[in-house]
Amino acid sequence: MALNLQKTLLILVLMHLFVYDSSCSNHTHTSNMDGFKPALATWYGDQHGAGSGGACGWANDVKSPPFSAMIAAGNAKLFLEGKGCGTCYQVLCTREPYCSKNPITVTITDECPGECNKVPYAFDLSGTAFGAMSSPGQADNLRNLGQVNIQYRRVACNYNSTKIAFKIDRMVNPYWFAMAVEFCDGDGGVDAVEIASSGSQKFRCMENIWGAVWAVNVDPSFRGPFSIRLISRINEAVVAFNAVPYGFVPGQTYYSQVNFRI
Repeated sequence: MALNLQKTLLILVLMHLFVYDSSCSNHTHTSNMDGFKPALATWYGDQHGAGSGGACGWANDVKSPPFSAMIAAGNAKLFLEGKGCGTCYQVLCTREPYCSKNPITVTITDECPGECNKVPYAFDLSGTAFGAMSSPGQADNLRNLGQVNIQYRRVACNYNSTKIAFKIDRMVNPYWFAMAVEFCDGDGGVDAVEIASSGSQKFRCMENIWGAVWAVNVDPSFRGPFSIRLISRINEAVVAFNAVPYGFVPGQTYYSQVNFRI
């Protein structure tokens, strides 16, 4: 009987962690991982460059693993006013002899405004990612085209052993705390973020102010270490206990020990 009770309690705990109804969440986003659809691909920056994570709040983090420069800026229908930050897509081109016809996976880390919105869906890839669609020896020739028609589809994000990270905003102060959420497996983004201060089990809602950056008004008594509860767009939840330490440094990135299921 005691063993069965323990199993029941464990199941309840897991249900709380992975299916969660949060008052902070609007539940307006759903996963849409369908078949391939047409889009336009361009590239920007250096031909072997990493691109940018500026509009999502990740800055130069896109150069290093797990992004490893395999990123793209999305037009309005992909960036979704920042709600598309962190979503992952397979993209492939079939134009001969330039393209390998093998899909590569990229993450939306930035916005491509203006010209990108002249077509329904557009990916402005880093130079590295654009070249990765090429056949052997054709990377420069493919980039010289400037743009190419591609096929794309939404896929689950998989950052392997990398856990969810929190990049602390450089402008935080005793009355305002903000951070960018990075490397979410599965759906790729979050629908709600909640934060609790040291020794407290009371989580308060954070506001998505732009891109992947979430903020909350605080007071000097609200101190680390901070625990973070994240609810995905498909209503799964994880809690990163004590993920941001006491004495955290603005601008620093802190890794948790958790991630969403893939």
